[in-house]
Amino acid sequence: MRHFSFARQPILNRSLELHAYEFLYRPIEDEKQQAHSLTAEVIASSALDLGLQKAANNHFVFINISYEDLFSPLIEALPSEQVILELLEDIQPDASLIERAQELSEKGFTFALDDFVYSPKWDPLIELASIIKFDLTLTSIEVNKALIEKLQPCAIQFLAEKIETFDDFNAYKQIGCELFQGYFFSRPELIKGRTVSASTFAIIQLLAHVNQVDISMSELESTIEKDPNLTHMLLKHLNSASFSFKNPIERIKQAIVILGIDETKKWATLISLRSIPSKPLELIKHALVRAKLAENIAVKNDKAHPNSYFLMGLLSTLDALLDMTMKEAVKPLPLKSEIIDALVEQKGEMGEVLKIIIKHEQQLNWPIGDNYSNDYLKACQWADDASSSI
Repeated sequence: MRHFSFARQPILNRSLELHAYEFLYRPIEDEKQQAHSLTAEVIASSALDLGLQKAANNHFVFINISYEDLFSPLIEALPSEQVILELLEDIQPDASLIERAQELSEKGFTFALDDFVYSPKWDPLIELASIIKFDLTLTSIEVNKALIEKLQPCAIQFLAEKIETFDDFNAYKQIGCELFQGYFFSRPELIKGRTVSASTFAIIQLLAHVNQVDISMSELESTIEKDPNLTHMLLKHLNSASFSFKNPIERIKQAIVILGIDETKKWATLISLRSIPSKPLELIKHALVRAKLAENIAVKNDKAHPNSYFLMGLLSTLDALLDMTMKEAVKPLPLKSEIIDALVEQKGEMGEVLKIIIKHEQQLNWPIGDNYSNDYLKACQWADDASSSI
């Protein structure tokens, strides 16, 4: 079995709610920066070793499929009710492939056509497909709009991928796309003249108070208890299935004694970020994956203060949450200089860890000699569990 690196990329609907994940994959040994289909042996591993349903948190899963992959009998071992087979753009839709796709369709499998550029040879597969994906770097919005209008009688959903900005998202939403994929949701929507709302400003102030470096137990308790919603949500979270305390936690002071100041600050920060209005839960989950992965990398490499790495990862999407630059977002927060340097400029030891995580998200790359794939998978599962109770 070859070693491989794996990442999941969210696919959101028009309301910015999670619809599915695309599973991205490349073998560790392959140093070329290119896309890979999920070959038959990896399909088997995903379904059995990784635990497909756990990794997808019971959502739909898009899996890239090459011409050769489609004919593997292992395809049929995948759960047809959950998996969407994404046919790569370089596939030649010959008679054999169309016959195999028809066979799998009759067995309940759903198809997506990746990076779609129309030609008549695709007509038989369009009839079988449920989703067509547009790559914004390959086709123009005018061309894609014309295709949507042409295929309007067909029962097809259109997915815009490589959406980088909210302007892209809004433009493709207007022409009829229902699903969206890209980094737009994890980047700030910078609108000239925008002011921070009173509720968001209150959250920033709360984050500043909670994250004081030398805050005492009584000050932390008082700060949290001044916000009834935070108190309620934090206690609810700590009493959820994510924790296994012998007796229920009924007071913030009790939580601080059991967890310690750093852990209480961590969870109070998370709950505070989650309460920022009009932001998708997936953005918080994205931050949680980074936080847990950063903490795990710190532990593996014997770094001091893994909690600080967790906080750094948790705050790494703060610019998108607050719709401002990261420099502006962290300015009111009394964070350690190492955390600020990591967040604003990706400098220092923490900054290097954040660089590693972001590079993996975008290119599925780990540094030479390192492989954090299992840590990444565990971080995804942990983030799913943690976010379900907030």
